[in-house]
Amino acid sequence: IYQDSKGRLYFTSVNGLSVYDGSRFINYTSKNGLGFDIVNCVMEMGDDSLWVVTNSMKINCLVRGKMKSLPLNDYNYVINNLCRDSKGDIYAAAEDGLLLFNKKDRFIKLPFIDTSGKDVSSYLSFIFSFDNYILAQRDNSMLPNTNNILYLYNKITHKVTAELAGVNGFQIAPDRRIWATTEKYIKAIDTTGLKKGKLILKELPDKYSQVKNLGSYFILFDNGNNCWLGDQSHILVKATPDGNIIPFTSASGLNMFFINIIFQDREGITWIATNNAGLSKLVNSNFSLIEKPYNLSPPFDISYDRYKDRVLLYSNRNAAATIINNNGQINYQVKNADNVAQLIETPYGFFGIWANNVYKLDQKGNVLSPEIILNDSIDNVYANFLVDNNGNLIVSGKYHISAIVNGKIFCKRKLNYYADYPALDSKGNIWVATRASDLVMYRPTPEDPVNYLQETVRFKKELSDISPRSIVIDKKDNIWIGTRSKGIQVFSFKNGALVKQFSLGTASGLSDNFITHLACDAGNNIWACSALGLDKVTIKNGVPVIENLTKQNNIYQSVFKVIIDKHNTAWGLASNGLIKITAENKRPADYLPTLMVSMIKAGKDTVFETGRASLSYKQNNLNFYFSATSYLDEKQVLYSYRLQGGSNNQWSEPSNNATVSFIDLPPDDYTLEIKATFPAGRYPEQTIHYKFSIAPPWWQTWWFRLTAGLLIIGLLVIAFRFYYQRKLEKQMVVLEKQQAIEKERTRIATDMHDDLGAGLSRIKFLSETIGIKKQQLIPIDEDITKIREYSHEMIDKMGEIVWALNEKNDSLSDLLSYTRVYAVEYLSQNGISCIVEAPDQFPVSFVSGEFRRNIYLTVKEALHNIVKHSQASVVTIKIDVRQKLQIEIQDNGTGFDINNVRLFSNGLSNMQSRINEIKGEFEIKNGAGTTVIINVPLPV
Repeated sequence: IYQDSKGRLYFTSVNGLSVYDGSRFINYTSKNGLGFDIVNCVMEMGDDSLWVVTNSMKINCLVRGKMKSLPLNDYNYVINNLCRDSKGDIYAAAEDGLLLFNKKDRFIKLPFIDTSGKDVSSYLSFIFSFDNYILAQRDNSMLPNTNNILYLYNKITHKVTAELAGVNGFQIAPDRRIWATTEKYIKAIDTTGLKKGKLILKELPDKYSQVKNLGSYFILFDNGNNCWLGDQSHILVKATPDGNIIPFTSASGLNMFFINIIFQDREGITWIATNNAGLSKLVNSNFSLIEKPYNLSPPFDISYDRYKDRVLLYSNRNAAATIINNNGQINYQVKNADNVAQLIETPYGFFGIWANNVYKLDQKGNVLSPEIILNDSIDNVYANFLVDNNGNLIVSGKYHISAIVNGKIFCKRKLNYYADYPALDSKGNIWVATRASDLVMYRPTPEDPVNYLQETVRFKKELSDISPRSIVIDKKDNIWIGTRSKGIQVFSFKNGALVKQFSLGTASGLSDNFITHLACDAGNNIWACSALGLDKVTIKNGVPVIENLTKQNNIYQSVFKVIIDKHNTAWGLASNGLIKITAENKRPADYLPTLMVSMIKAGKDTVFETGRASLSYKQNNLNFYFSATSYLDEKQVLYSYRLQGGSNNQWSEPSNNATVSFIDLPPDDYTLEIKATFPAGRYPEQTIHYKFSIAPPWWQTWWFRLTAGLLIIGLLVIAFRFYYQRKLEKQMVVLEKQQAIEKERTRIATDMHDDLGAGLSRIKFLSETIGIKKQQLIPIDEDITKIREYSHEMIDKMGEIVWALNEKNDSLSDLLSYTRVYAVEYLSQNGISCIVEAPDQFPVSFVSGEFRRNIYLTVKEALHNIVKHSQASVVTIKIDVRQKLQIEIQDNGTGFDINNVRLFSNGLSNMQSRINEIKGEFEIKNGAGTTVIINVPLPV
């Protein structure tokens, strides 16, 4: 068992590691990151960071609740336990020997040689640091036929300086006492000799005489310097530093078999862990339950003689009484015990009661013989008694309250109804609260024994409807009345008036509302008995604070009566034995529980975050688990919370539920405030603030909105640019069309001027020539023939111009058809045979007027050159239309030398420029005749 700086408890076992924070256990095994299920020890190494040493060659690190592997260099050891000395150095007891951590992610093996020179480093199991030395033992279960030896190892020289055989086990107390157990005795190790490198056993101090001979017992010291001794079966005793011995049995609510470790946390709570029977929590280690106290089974009554400071236990079943004092015990035999239900000792001897009889017990040696000294009417029943400040016996009953003055004189006062208990105030007055709801105070008059009980005060209405069953007056004369069904009612009595102070019930923390007996101790604490246990009520800062003592110690029995001796030890008569609670040492004043958020779950995902958690928008269904590391009635710690930033920022109602859930939290920054209120007012109220944020979805983030805004602006700019660009392009197209039209007009005008104008000029010239020749009677037939030829030529050129202007002809099939017809007709007119190789059908695709004109004129110029210069008889025209338009014109003429082209001839250059203008290729090959090749990409 280990406790970290925040107060969390760690329990190592063969089934993993369990972490307890006061609200819940969190378990770690090999299934969720632990290197091996058997955990040997843990040690805190930093803030919320611990080493977890498993029984394998793996060490884990638990960081903020998340189990990780610890990377170590050259680590191949199995460590049994770790030890940190006063200098902060870490030593390890390993299967292979003694190790030292060098703070560079590496363990170094130290030599471990005994005084005879033998290597005894194997199976090292327990080590403890003491100044410059280490006390060490080996695991003898792994070393058969080996004596139990305690080794003293010098950390400076790295040598074993002393050995001690026959030591079964040893422990070092926080106050630096060292006890060792042998086969027969418990011994102390001399710390003075230890500082000199020697192991010397010596006797325990005399105050521990009761445990000196418990040699074969295991031995454990807790953090309170208490030594626990047991025999791994049924016996467990605690030896306090002042020598007080407290026995424990399974009746104390403890698992007693095979105790493995006893640990006292920083609140003073004792945890007892066993090998096979679980874990027990002992809130008050000064608490014990004895099933057969002093061989009385079971005690029927208990009383306290404050004059002689001794406790009287009585069992009518055993017909025996036992007096317990500082010197031991005195046993008595009681005759006719069946007739005596309760027994009490006064300065005037022993008295007893049963039904309507009061007995005086005659003492002869150790034998007590009852004699009736008061026999009331059969209707009266005597319930309980007390000894007042004058040493006289006061007995309350059904219809009377009686006083036995000086042991022999009787004074009786009538009651309306049953008074279960009498009580004394600080002035010696006697109070009774009857079941008829009367509260009566009697003032004793020793000077008038016959009228010893003088009624002074009576209240009738103030206790109405509470049905009193018990009463006690505290040191401040407040009247505490235990009731049948309304818990404890507390009144103050001042200036003759009764004023209600408190009303305590199960809602306030009482175990039960039926309070059978009340007692007040020297510290003015009230002890309350009920069928569900024993409670203690303390007034802190004017507020009553309740502790459920029996429940805290896992005891669930009825407690009928409790008495407090002058040492402030409480003796409680339970249904199955005697409860003894010695005066409790004050709880450590420097401990303050840590209130913390232990875990956050977003759906099924666990969020391990400290400080501020940043969550995504999908993690908006959150469960927060929090705790306060107090283990005194931890189920009574009340938590409340409020969420700053949420729709409701009011504090929740306090409850012991240490979990809060939030569903569908919108993206925002939040602060969860958690408040813890501790039972019994042990600690001041604590509040923590946990900040977390839920990020918005990406489409709601500022950067997305900024990006989207910029993108929209950019799109608008692009749209506007596109719009105006398209508008500009349309304007450009219109302009280009206009320019093209103007260009075409210019071209048409030029063509008409060049072609038609020249022809008309020639016709005009010939006409004028005919007129002159006619006057001169010169023949004119030749001129008329020329006019006819020029007219036909002009008609053809006019047809070509009209064909080029007609948009209906802007297709590839029209172009090629027109060109083919022209070629065949033109060549045949000039006596040249024309062969055309072309597809049966041309593709119907759009071509521009410029494309048609350039192709047509280039072909026309090529044919004109053939007719004019080639002397060819056959022309072959091949047309191929695939990805490109290819026209190949081949003649069988004389050919020509391209290098000897006639000066100032423009035909070839015009052909080349026309094809270049439409992104095509023009090539002339001179071989067996001339071949003109035209390659032009088709428009898309």
